[in-house]
Formats: sequence, structure tokens, C-alpha cells
Amino acid sequence: MKRDAFLKVLLAAFLMYLAMPYIREMSSSLSALFWACWIGFFLLVVGANLGILINVRERSPVKKEEVSKVFMKQN
Repeated sequence: MKRDAFLKVLLAAFLMYLAMPYIREMSSSLSALFWACWIGFFLLVVGANLGILINVRERSPVKKEEVSKVFMKQN
């Protein structure tokens, strides 16, 4: 799983490396919008896969009963 995430980050970086020379050739606002979307998508892909690499997980929801037990123990 982590190997796949690392390969996806490398692929995204390679595609950005290939696209960098063309970013300087922007001539219209439509091309600027395209490149902004391209860079945003790149950041989304890299961020998601880096989250997998550093093992970020969602917190499980806490049940109301567990919260009341902790509150009772404190008092």
C-alpha cells in the first residue's frame, strides 16, 4: 500500500516536471485557469498520497456513553 502511494507521488512529480516548461508559455486567462486547476489537482494527489505514507487516519467517533464514563471518573 505504501509502495503504491510512493509510486503515485513519483508519477505526479514526473508529470509536473514535464508540464513545467509549458507553464511559462501562458498567453490567456483560460490557460492560466487550466494551469491553476492542474497545479491544484497535483497538490490534491500528492497530499492524499503523503497522508497515506505518513499513516494519517480518521479518528473513530466517540460514543456518548464513553464520554459520560470519562466525565464520571474525573469527578
